[in-house]
Amino acid sequence: MARTRRQPKDVVLLQLAILLSRGVELSYQRLADEFLLERRTAERYLRDLRHSGLPVVTERDGRSARFTLDRRRARFDVEAIDVPPSAARSLSLLMVAAQLLPAHLGVREAVDRTVRAALRLRGMKAAAELRRLEDAVLVLENDAKDYQGKAEVFAVLVDAVLEGQRVTVRYRSPKGSTSVEEQFFPASIGLYKGGLYVLAVPAGDDGTGATWRALERVEGMPHVDRRSTLKAEVRRRAIAEARARWGPARPRGREQVITLHFGAAAAPYVLARPWHERAEAELWPQAQGGGLRMSLRLSGQTDMFESWVKSWGAEVQVLRPRDMAERIAADLASAALRHREAAARFARDVDAD
Repeated sequence: MARTRRQPKDVVLLQLAILLSRGVELSYQRLADEFLLERRTAERYLRDLRHSGLPVVTERDGRSARFTLDRRRARFDVEAIDVPPSAARSLSLLMVAAQLLPAHLGVREAVDRTVRAALRLRGMKAAAELRRLEDAVLVLENDAKDYQGKAEVFAVLVDAVLEGQRVTVRYRSPKGSTSVEEQFFPASIGLYKGGLYVLAVPAGDDGTGATWRALERVEGMPHVDRRSTLKAEVRRRAIAEARARWGPARPRGREQVITLHFGAAAAPYVLARPWHERAEAELWPQAQGGGLRMSLRLSGQTDMFESWVKSWGAEVQVLRPRDMAERIAADLASAALRHREAAARFARDVDAD
């Protein structure tokens, strides 16, 4: 039987930080059994936790050891923000995550925006230093959604993610006028274009059918079932499947390879940050048109991805799959025609006046 694949390092580090912050005691055996960490790898991971600011204490007995947090020093101080006790735990873990996630992945900014979303949810008052950056924050978050009145919903769902517990919610889909009752395990909280989403694993699912649920569409307070626990392997599979999609896209059976060609003007911007963990980009020879080509493997619906591609205008072309290229070309041609007709019609109306 094939051995279960270990989760990415940033995910494992955050899970270890969560366990330690809850007072859980770790050992080499547990790190090997649950996280597939060999002894030397476990030592490196624990060292990374210490460097991130977690006061991990080691108590050795021969070749065995116990790892815990020094409770006297395990205090997470959030500066310049008024944080009520009920919010401290969730925000502390997000702050720890910001230190643990590799900088080159470009996700620390996402964690920072998640923290800002949590602050907005809870109606907290930012102190002078944060107010001084208000204009920049407004620009950065001008696409953020309004979560007024959803503070407690967010808090319950975050705790359910951390504890692996099943929830029952009333959810109103974008296509429905009424809400329906759903049961699922929240596997993660995601941030996409200023919106918060919950990665929902239906009861009995193996993780491959996980779907994103928009936080603003959860109506009323979720009910938590503390008797049911999400299996670690199912959670890993759900997160892996979610990462293979573009944003909070819906699942779809087959995976496809997509190749894009960006022009020379767009190439530096594309190279400046990673757009997807499955994306590979390389500069293209000048003799063959210059710019760069990006290839990525995506599963799930591609509506959001195609919208992103269209936002680049003439700076990008879809090389494959052919049906996607034809679909985007038709949409852009239709949009160009509507622009011309609308402008001509407006000009005639102005002249008539």
